[in-house]
Amino acid sequence: MKIAMISEHASPLAVLGGVDAGGQNVHVDALARGLARRGHVVEVFTRRDDLHQPECVPLAPGVTVVHVPVGPARAVPKDDLYPLMDQFADWVQDHWSRHGDPDVVHAHFWMSGLAAVRAGRARGVPVVQTFHALGSVKRRFQGAADTSPPERLAREHELAAEVDVVVATCADEVAELARTGVDTAHVRVVPCGVDTTHFTPVPAADEAGAGPAQRAPGRQRLLLVGRMVERKGFDVAIRALADLPESVELVIAGGPAADQLDAEPEVMRLRRVAREVGVFDRVRMLGQLTHSEMPSLYRSADVVLATPWYEPFGITPLEAAACGRPVVGSAVGGLLDSVVDGETGRLVPPRDPLALARAVEDLLADPATSERWGTAARARAVTLYDWSIVTERTEQALVEAVSRHASTVGAALARSAADEDATLSWLQDHAAEVEEGAASLMEQYALIRQWGEQLATSLVGGARLLAAGNGGSAAEAQHLTAELVGRFRGERRPLSAISLCAESSSVTAILNDYGPDEVFARQVEAHGRAGDILVLLSTSGTSSNIVHAAKRGRELGLQVWALTGPGPNPLAALSDHALTISAGSTAAVQELHLTAVHAMCAALDHTLRRRGELLVRSHAAVSA
Repeated sequence: MKIAMISEHASPLAVLGGVDAGGQNVHVDALARGLARRGHVVEVFTRRDDLHQPECVPLAPGVTVVHVPVGPARAVPKDDLYPLMDQFADWVQDHWSRHGDPDVVHAHFWMSGLAAVRAGRARGVPVVQTFHALGSVKRRFQGAADTSPPERLAREHELAAEVDVVVATCADEVAELARTGVDTAHVRVVPCGVDTTHFTPVPAADEAGAGPAQRAPGRQRLLLVGRMVERKGFDVAIRALADLPESVELVIAGGPAADQLDAEPEVMRLRRVAREVGVFDRVRMLGQLTHSEMPSLYRSADVVLATPWYEPFGITPLEAAACGRPVVGSAVGGLLDSVVDGETGRLVPPRDPLALARAVEDLLADPATSERWGTAARARAVTLYDWSIVTERTEQALVEAVSRHASTVGAALARSAADEDATLSWLQDHAAEVEEGAASLMEQYALIRQWGEQLATSLVGGARLLAAGNGGSAAEAQHLTAELVGRFRGERRPLSAISLCAESSSVTAILNDYGPDEVFARQVEAHGRAGDILVLLSTSGTSSNIVHAAKRGRELGLQVWALTGPGPNPLAALSDHALTISAGSTAAVQELHLTAVHAMCAALDHTLRRRGELLVRSHAAVSA
């Protein structure tokens, strides 16, 4: 494919460490290179901020950076670029008209999305949107200090609804979009990535122990990496250092070059905090380091910290994990995905120096656990976050956008031909959505067969099945238990199954006494036993009462199975097994969940028949 990427302020050619240069620059650079390696031709459109920049600069084989000449040819804070986006879009549109349209355009950041939609809709090009950060979250945490244009929240909401596919970087972003009223059926989660061949636990053969990685004998090292902005929460780590032994030092990498740190306002603020709490001599600020210096610096740390107030995703935890180091971080945003509490690191409340100090102290005192978590972190980085995997998943989202756009255009033509018959139009759209979802269901047929076989073993062996869902999913939970207690296609022995959403007296009593999150969780605790099977249905995968039920089931030793919409999502992450359906609407997901329920029952019956356990004499027959 010919792929256009728009990243209006974050150029892949930019030097990292500035206020507006960070993870997005790395993301765009690595993704563009990765897509080109997979055979695509990529153009990255970014704003010209220097008169001497040529219009087109080769970045890598198959990748070109195109500088768009709008606004002053100098650095401008990204929040001031909003008025330029129509002009940016018109220039890109004209470029496409002269050089050929791309197959798809992928926008990075909300203002890039505005330009992408304007140019894309004018030229009939499908649009994929990655926000990297949501204005609603930024405003919640920064309040009056938020310098975003006042229109941002409304424009982001419009963008999310208008583009063909939204690529979110973490499950928390999907939940935030849903909270703001966005239909998330077309949202796909693809995390940021890390180069696991560059960031490794093993030092290079020629690596020396000098430079930034050098540390004094007897010292234990904590490491922070990131831009010098207040929301990164570096002051929280400095305050936590005051509650740790004198042998612990804190190293901070990022911001301007070392010889310019004294003029950096955030550096001056952090130094004041260090003096205030008495740890000035234990805090080292290195300034901006080269990409090649970072792996050895990570490896020099006992624990890597990530202490933001909020974090849309965060690349630092991934780089640390790839280097085999445990991370102690704030339980916010993307860190909820990238750090597994108790397995690859610790998550603590944001802005809580005492909680941070306690988590770090425990880890420093237990080198065996630290090493085990670091090993697990490395394995997880390689299998989930390597750029080759992230690029492939992004490619799938781009292909899906092209397909969805073609379907939308086709559906529009069909609606016109049908003389605006709304019913026919809906049926045609819905049929396309079901067809799309059926493809993802078919890809997971082995899991459905496995579930049927497991039901045959467990339920005949005396275990029971519990099922729950909300709304339409509640009806499907009841449908499943009815098929098990009754029969599916032919005569079959009754099997123990309880629909928790059908227990109206229990539901209302628990709701009244314990609140909505306990509606199903308390019933799981009452009825569930170790070895039982808990089936939870949620089209979003984020329903709070369903997620709480999954947690309770895991705590009690039940097998937790989830049927959800597109993954990853919180419910799927908590479950032992998850069937995730990618379809264009909630209605299509629910219909395919019902298909999956029937397929599971068919697999169950087939297994019982093959084992000769399909029928047993009923009590009535024995009495006769």
